[in-house]
Amino acid sequence: MLVKTDDLPHEVRYTKTDAVISAIGATLLIVSEMLGAIVAFAWAVGSMLGLSETPILIFVGVMAVPGLILSATLTRRILRVEHSLRDSGSF
Repeated sequence: MLVKTDDLPHEVRYTKTDAVISAIGATLLIVSEMLGAIVAFAWAVGSMLGLSETPILIFVGVMAVPGLILSATLTRRILRVEHSLRDSGSF
């Protein structure tokens, strides 16, 4: 059964909670991919250089720090965009 367009609500409320939930979802998706790529890169470079397990783990940890900083920056930007969308009234 199809829904008639007259039965749909014409005003959609976009609350602060919706903005936070959207930001969390986007952040988890993007950050997990980015950190996975950083760890894979560090592991590959460490293996190509012939490092043993402990130096590779240290290298992965060192490479993860900029990734975490970028993740925090990305989260702040996503929250800013979500809040501006909520405040613009277009949602």
